[in-house]
Amino acid sequence: MCFTGGEPLMKHGQECSIEVLRQFRETGNQPASVTYETNGTQTLSDEFCAYFRNRGLHAGELFFSISPKLWHVAGEKPEKAIKPEVVKEYTKLTKSGQLKFVLTPHKEAWDELESAVHAFRDAGVNYPVWVMPVGATVEGQKLVDGDVAKMAFERGYNVCARVHTYMWGNLIGV
Repeated sequence: MCFTGGEPLMKHGQECSIEVLRQFRETGNQPASVTYETNGTQTLSDEFCAYFRNRGLHAGELFFSISPKLWHVAGEKPEKAIKPEVVKEYTKLTKSGQLKFVLTPHKEAWDELESAVHAFRDAGVNYPVWVMPVGATVEGQKLVDGDVAKMAFERGYNVCARVHTYMWGNLIGV
């Protein structure tokens, strides 16, 4: 099961997702794996942590897909978007996760990525790094995907496509 869209780790989202998981557990249909797609800026509530620490309530895998927004790509100020101390708390619940960044082939974006990765590493967050090429349309993504992939591989990072762009482009509501 994956919780995504907007920011699922806002306080209300944490409460609601735990209630959803409890309902699935009560019906005997508890997911074996739970993923939260988050920007990594939201602290975890005591209730959220207690739920996932209780192996009697959740015996499956917990995975965090953390996608911080970069200034040179998304216009988010680093002090607002890059929160290694918050993500470090996530690692106390699970070692399963990833850092995922959307990138352009511009040097400034890669410098910012390197700075962010170093900040996460310095905080003790050792999740693998994934890079995706920016692009809201297939045409836009194809303009940069090869360059972004090459630059990621040269730095030892993983690469993945923004599959939703290839499937739906910039369509709202999907």
